[in-house]
Amino acid sequence: MKELLRRRLCFFGIIFLAAVWMALMLSGPPDDTYDSYYGESVMVSGKVIRKEIKTNSYAIYLSDVHIAGVSGGAGDEFEKTRLDSDDYRESCIMDLGIVCYLGNEGRPYDELPRMGERISVEGKIGEFHIATNPGQFDMKNYYLYKGYGANMYIDTWESMSDEYSLYREWLWRLRCYLGNVYDSIMDPDDAGVMRAMILGDKSELSDDVKELYRMNGIAHILAISGLHISIIGFGLYKLMRRTTMPVTPAVCVSAIVMLSYAEMTGQGTSTLRAVTMFLIMTGADVLRRSYDLPTALMLSALTCILTNPYELMTSGFWMSYMAVGGVAIFYPAVKQKIRIENKCFREGLSAVCSGICVTVFTMPLIALSYYEVPVYSVLLNLVVIPLMTVLMVVGLLALAVGCISTDMGGIVALLCHLVMSLYSFLCETIDKLPFHNYICGAPSALQVVLFYGILILVIAYGKKLKLYERILAMPVALVVLFYRFPSDFFVTMLDVGQGDGICISSEKTICMIDGGSSSKKDLFKYTIMPFLKYNGYSKVDCWFISHPDNDHTSGLIEMLETEDMGGIEIGRIILPDAYGVHNDCGELISLAENHNVDVVYFAAGDQLSDESGMRVLCLHPAAGYRTDDVNTYSEILEISSGSFAGIFTGDATIESEENVFEILADAEIRGILRFPDGGYPVLKVGHHGSHTSSSEEWLSWVSPSVALISVGENNSYGHPHEDVLERLGQHGADVFRTDESGAITIKEHKDGIELSCFCD
Repeated sequence: MKELLRRRLCFFGIIFLAAVWMALMLSGPPDDTYDSYYGESVMVSGKVIRKEIKTNSYAIYLSDVHIAGVSGGAGDEFEKTRLDSDDYRESCIMDLGIVCYLGNEGRPYDELPRMGERISVEGKIGEFHIATNPGQFDMKNYYLYKGYGANMYIDTWESMSDEYSLYREWLWRLRCYLGNVYDSIMDPDDAGVMRAMILGDKSELSDDVKELYRMNGIAHILAISGLHISIIGFGLYKLMRRTTMPVTPAVCVSAIVMLSYAEMTGQGTSTLRAVTMFLIMTGADVLRRSYDLPTALMLSALTCILTNPYELMTSGFWMSYMAVGGVAIFYPAVKQKIRIENKCFREGLSAVCSGICVTVFTMPLIALSYYEVPVYSVLLNLVVIPLMTVLMVVGLLALAVGCISTDMGGIVALLCHLVMSLYSFLCETIDKLPFHNYICGAPSALQVVLFYGILILVIAYGKKLKLYERILAMPVALVVLFYRFPSDFFVTMLDVGQGDGICISSEKTICMIDGGSSSKKDLFKYTIMPFLKYNGYSKVDCWFISHPDNDHTSGLIEMLETEDMGGIEIGRIILPDAYGVHNDCGELISLAENHNVDVVYFAAGDQLSDESGMRVLCLHPAAGYRTDDVNTYSEILEISSGSFAGIFTGDATIESEENVFEILADAEIRGILRFPDGGYPVLKVGHHGSHTSSSEEWLSWVSPSVALISVGENNSYGHPHEDVLERLGQHGADVFRTDESGAITIKEHKDGIELSCFCD
């Protein structure tokens, strides 16, 4: 603590960062100035400040954006206003930038608008995807924090000025040229990794490789960071110093090169941090002052947030700075009073310990970002990080040689291939080990505060603590971070667009009902899996499929088509016990068998329960039920726990509802109902609110106080239908819809139930 107080800049910097972070937390993201323009066809002008190559398009980032005209409708001409006219409306000047996507099929990169050039484009203003489910990535907030409020897909662009930045355009074209060199001397997967690692260009990076590296905790090698600056910047600086060049010119030349490198590679947070710290270190040589790592780290952070304070709200900022903080602040506190004479053993132990300290120090950020942690990442990085220096040096050499001779560059690149093959082999081997990934869920704010509180005590009082106490603090902090408190029973209807996906969670059992969508692609990857991992669920005990329509099964099928099912197990899949269901669900059953997942069938009267008191009772269909309409044999389930009781209907039709009344004529089944005479607090409305369900008789029997409707925004079916909404209103039900409220969660409490909507 005394050392921190002596570093006054660090001490006050921490206070300043905390104050800014708290202010931003209270104020939220920047105001979206494009809100009133979404869906409008507009004419936009702006200045090109960044360009990226995407898989199927170029991304053109515009700042200083003006809305120059708005179309009244399809076929209408734009009402144009001159940018230099006196009557130009102030409201048409945007505070935020816009990202334009330009198709790149057959379009060479030298036909793009130039960096710094002002251009005019026409298109429809689009909104970045908003997170509507727990655990889902919020793309809109991410771009708002980066200074962009909307997107636009365009086919053409028009230059409005001959002025542009020759320097920045040259760097962009150099990056593209060097990327093409990698493509010509390496196979696609290797070239994708080297383009990301050296040039900051992830457009050609394989999704499989990216996910393999992320799952094993080595994705950091794909980011421009301190190692790049050490090799390129300090390599150049030391080379010039050894040629007897004076300090000041050597610092100036290396600084210009590194600033240009940062500009060329996209100015990522970790790049700017590393370059800023490099400039401070070399500047210390000019001023003949000592270099202090914690102070340099704080100066770098302050520089970053003074440029854009909202960087504090991004995980990339904290991951980058906390990783260096683990080495600069936490590791020195842990290793105090350790003296080892043997140099090799000392350096080896230092590498292991520093890796552990960095991993521990960044663990809350990893958990909050991915909801899972790679267990063996520390051991894997003992091999990956030393070889990364070799990979970078040889990769740069291969690039230089490849610029002269493709064949010779390919020969040099063989060593890069060997290193990356070793990386893949190690990752794939670790993937086969037990407990290679721990799904921890998102820790609470209190857990994160307590975690860092323990580590701060080690930093502040490390000299007074014994070695075993400093070491013991780390596992204690991890236990505090990852402890899962027993949760009350709750039901979450996910926003899956036009489809169904419901999670039932009790203290002992996790169930899913359906999981599909006809309007959202990659539903498991981007919606279901993040939700399950966010809650710390590594296994779904029972997955009910109401019926085999794609909008109820696509996410589950996607999961079963994934080799490791995203690291999540399924205990059993439960299908309705209806005639023909085996054929109707043939693909699903086959995929389940490939993963050794049991498939069982549920009929009226069947039930399952757990020790916590949660029970699922099937009300429909009757065993062997025959129908030509798969919707009609949808499972209808009564789910209850404590004060909660609800009816869940899939896409059940009015015929299904009538069948339930026939089934309930059986006194034995009627006798095990939670409410034999009807009157359930919660109803999941059938068939997304279609008029083919929810008859008057059915609603009279259920008599819900809360009606849940899973429906896609602006769907082509017109769901939910007005007559259904009117009937629900007449029965006094409060209607909650996923297209309006996002995911809807109902929790059971001693005093009743509590409902919350994710987007409210």
